[in-house]
Amino acid sequence: MNFATYAESLPGTVLDQLYQSLYVCQAILHSLPPIAKQYVVRMLHVGAIPADWLDQWASSQGQSKHLAAVDKLKQLQLLKHSVHQRISGSAPAMLALHPDFLQQLKSVQAGANGQVAQEQPQMVRQAAPAFEKLERYALMRWEGLLLYLISPAPPNKPPQAPAEIGLPGLDVDHLLLQAGLISPEPKAIAEQGFQFLLLDTYSQLWLLLQQYIANAQKKAESELVHVISFLLQMGFREVGVPFPLASLNPLQANIAAHLSQLGLLAPFRVDGEAWVSPTRLALALSGGPSSEVQQEVSEGYVIVETNYRVYAYTTSELQVAILKLFVRAECRLPNLFVGTLTRESVTQALDFGVQADQIISFMQQHAHPHVLHKVPVVPEVVSDQVRLWQADTQRVRHQKAVLYDSFPTLQKHGLAVSFARQHGWLLWQNDEQGRFVSQAGGHDQMRTYIKLIK
Repeated sequence: MNFATYAESLPGTVLDQLYQSLYVCQAILHSLPPIAKQYVVRMLHVGAIPADWLDQWASSQGQSKHLAAVDKLKQLQLLKHSVHQRISGSAPAMLALHPDFLQQLKSVQAGANGQVAQEQPQMVRQAAPAFEKLERYALMRWEGLLLYLISPAPPNKPPQAPAEIGLPGLDVDHLLLQAGLISPEPKAIAEQGFQFLLLDTYSQLWLLLQQYIANAQKKAESELVHVISFLLQMGFREVGVPFPLASLNPLQANIAAHLSQLGLLAPFRVDGEAWVSPTRLALALSGGPSSEVQQEVSEGYVIVETNYRVYAYTTSELQVAILKLFVRAECRLPNLFVGTLTRESVTQALDFGVQADQIISFMQQHAHPHVLHKVPVVPEVVSDQVRLWQADTQRVRHQKAVLYDSFPTLQKHGLAVSFARQHGWLLWQNDEQGRFVSQAGGHDQMRTYIKLIK
């Protein structure tokens, strides 16, 4: 899930308004597939081109990727058909970039970034959180949200609005409920919530933001455009460079308060005035996955051995809680968690809706730096076994059935069994006990036949 994928679902009228924002256009470019991104860059200064030219840009071996890239650009309405009248009078099919999108990218190429550089007062620079403090704040807020997701029932509470902002906070319960991550009654983590926990930080952020944006869309379409544009603007701000809350309009200030509650902005006060500094988590708002978000916010800590033993060098309660979803805990030290992947522990996670590939991917994404040079990072014997355990759970098919017994004679039991077998309903039989099981779909006819033979 990225911003371009989300933008495809928006109406054309909304996209036209969004492409008037410098930040939206940059975010779209960041999140495009590599080939689509290359096509956009090629067309920045050539204007409209004949449609057959675009087809010539791809080799015969790369046609599938070429078609996927072109389709992506058309879905986003970035690539539009136009007509160019030649002197000869013919009008060949022409393709051009969306005019607003084209103009915004040219502005970026010319050095515009949409932000006015302002010299920060010395008091603000001194009071602004240092980089390490920003990291701790973002980690504390985001891990607090995920820990609450694991156990949302009282007395646990979600992250609250920071006092420094002085504005109403985000209803985290409502957001998680609408996103399908928790169930209402009794309040508990839902199947989608378990899958959410195993995603990378970037995907988690955008799943929640997608629901946050959807809430804005319910209020007003015009508000939707302003919300998206401001969210993306936060993604392009420099980490650790503060700005005053008073410089924002009321809608933007409320969004900034909500982002502070989730750890994307860190608030502080100077002479009674509220300021916020973007944290590294905010980089994910720029539209595409950021290696900085993945590597810095959560460094690798997991080592998996061929004997199914899992070592996690971490002091984080959240990371241990997530591992316990599919690992049997055996030992816990102040900075080390030791457990084992077993059939029972993995099957329990599978019952929660987690997939084998999600478990393997999680262990790969969070691999300790000391094992990153290994190929594969997770031993094949372990990953293959996890997939086999999932295959075992999918061997049995559940279907409604009816048990028939208490026949007066074994002869009549045999007649009923033959009737069920003849129609393809028979699932199981025990002639010694005079009972059998038939599919529920044929129960009415079985009941009529048994009455006849009695």
